[in-house]
Amino acid sequence: MYKISPFTPLFFNPSTDIGLSSRYVQSFSTYDHILLQIIAYNESNAPSVYIVDIIGKRRMVNMRSWLMNPNETLYFTEITGLNNGLYFVEVEGVCSEVFRVTDDVSGTVLLQYSNPNNLMRKDAVFWIDNMQYFFDFRIPGGFKDDDWVFGVDNEQYTTSGNDVIDIYSIDNVQKTLTMGGSKGCPVWYAELLNKALCCSYFYVDGIRYARVDSNVPEMNVLVEGIRSYVFKQVIRRVSLLNPDIETNNKMIMRRVDDSRCRTIDDDKFKTIDL
Repeated sequence: MYKISPFTPLFFNPSTDIGLSSRYVQSFSTYDHILLQIIAYNESNAPSVYIVDIIGKRRMVNMRSWLMNPNETLYFTEITGLNNGLYFVEVEGVCSEVFRVTDDVSGTVLLQYSNPNNLMRKDAVFWIDNMQYFFDFRIPGGFKDDDWVFGVDNEQYTTSGNDVIDIYSIDNVQKTLTMGGSKGCPVWYAELLNKALCCSYFYVDGIRYARVDSNVPEMNVLVEGIRSYVFKQVIRRVSLLNPDIETNNKMIMRRVDDSRCRTIDDDKFKTIDL
């Protein structure tokens, strides 16, 4: 039996609900890495995986494998470098929703998420052969200025002269991530966003955020009878960071390693562009 990780940013389970489907087509940048993970249970062969373009041309995907335990094997690949166009992925005869690869990703933000180990989830693998992996999920929307909420965590006492003194005081800003534009987006976007926010490392366009309390995506129906929605999720920027972890995470998210550094020389300095 094969199971596609629910953290994979592609959708393989079409809705059976009544009503018209969303007109929004999922988009990825040509530089995004679509991490596809398939967990095989007691299977000796790799799953058959194809990338199919809009005219029906099929390209077989070579899946890498990693043994999770004697009964489970992870097959995975990073889909990247596709030309602009429309595609879908076929896994063992099951097709994903169509997605677009484009250079124009205006009006979208990139979510990237991972965990510090493989102990927190059984349905996804974030560390393979001592290498950390991030999932890329691009969504329509972003932050609006009128959705900022300013707050403070503090403790005070009042002196005998009725003066208020801060014992400690730390400011914070809560933002609402809006997902879905004028066309909205399918409901599975909110399901994946909710899963992604369960990860220890959650980034929006390279900046780390975390869920506020137990807040979950709030659904707003655009038009009755159309399965397309706008979701709002309250999150808060993580400011007290471990610099070693953040440096490592950002290098991984940018897919930088020792063999892929570009050097620019001039008469005085050598700049290494990571």
